[in-house]
Amino acid sequence: MVILIFIFGYLLITLENFFSLNKVIPSILMAAICWSLIIFFNIPVYEYELDQHLILKKDPKYLLLFHLGKASEIVFFLIGAMSIITVIEKYYGFEALKEFFGTNTKRKFLWIISITSFFLSAIIDNLTATMVLISLLRKTISNYKDRLYYLGLVIISANAGGVWSPIGDITTTMLWISNKVTTIHLIKKIFIPSVLCMVISTLVISYMPIFNGFIKIKKNNLSRDYINRGFFMLKTGLFLMLLVPIFKTIIGIPPYMGMMFSLGIILFIASKKYKSKSILDDTFKNVDISSILFFLGILLSVSSLESMGKLYSLSQWINETVYTWKITTFLFGLISSIIDNVPLVAATIAMFSYPINHDLWYFMAYVSGTGGSIFLIGSAAGVAAMSMEKINFFWYFKKISWIALIGYISGFIYLLIYPFLFL
Repeated sequence: MVILIFIFGYLLITLENFFSLNKVIPSILMAAICWSLIIFFNIPVYEYELDQHLILKKDPKYLLLFHLGKASEIVFFLIGAMSIITVIEKYYGFEALKEFFGTNTKRKFLWIISITSFFLSAIIDNLTATMVLISLLRKTISNYKDRLYYLGLVIISANAGGVWSPIGDITTTMLWISNKVTTIHLIKKIFIPSVLCMVISTLVISYMPIFNGFIKIKKNNLSRDYINRGFFMLKTGLFLMLLVPIFKTIIGIPPYMGMMFSLGIILFIASKKYKSKSILDDTFKNVDISSILFFLGILLSVSSLESMGKLYSLSQWINETVYTWKITTFLFGLISSIIDNVPLVAATIAMFSYPINHDLWYFMAYVSGTGGSIFLIGSAAGVAAMSMEKINFFWYFKKISWIALIGYISGFIYLLIYPFLFL
């Protein structure tokens, strides 16, 4: 019954546009029903010990509390990150970015947008970076057809930029908080394939005829005082977010505590420097609670299957059926272009018992993020772009998907040959 509920809920999440049902609803219902069935019928539950053996536990409520604690680490991390971004946005931090768009050549502008998306998403996450770039492109490029091509590349670049940073993509953050990857190794192993994915995709799309000629960029309407204030808050916010992985590496505090510290600092600066008494109300009013609840529901739903030992059994079957885990990760990347990569990575973390910094986790970080660019519905960035700019799924499939696939394969090939480059 639990497995059937999970499958049904997963289908509703995947086909949310078809059923016109927000994915938050099946996510939280799925979590509540799955754990209620486990507790009511007293279904045997298990916990992984350090040697990755399953140990039978008598009290499912204890395991639910344990998994809630693990899920809350990610939830509070996201609340902190979203709040910092809201503060930056309130003081026109992202509007100030338009000052860098000083070119009138379509092809050069394409590269500026691509590189900006890539590095911005590594700090503020790929979903937020995409939404910021959409907002800026609306105010910069009036031609809707031209804007769509730029947005297609923004999705690819933002997803590629998010995977090499522990705070750049929710799936990478999940791997990082779950102690599957470390910051230094993540950057060392994933940065170059991510760059390859972005650069090759940008190079391919730049040869399209639509990027010949010049572009007329709208001027920024903000006063110099607001632009300076925006730059200050942007630099402050990004710096504070970059401190989070540094805190974890040097001090050892959990990422959500580092993010809460950074949030407290930027709120203090905003309230004192700009005498803003309403900063707290304005900030928390704009936090995306629906996304928070979606992640919580997904993580608890997956944990119900993990506690029943079903994901352990699935991992054993995959290891016996598939020749190598590298093929498994490549296929998972293609699957993530169709279904949400959050439950996919959550299940992978629960399924496989490889130690910290094993290559499988870095392959998963790369494929789950960049693979989501292949189809418009495969990533949060793509779904946001589809919603905000009314991008047609089949237009994206025809014009952008093949470019995203080339970029995805380019980075994956580098991951495969990386161990042999330094022999």
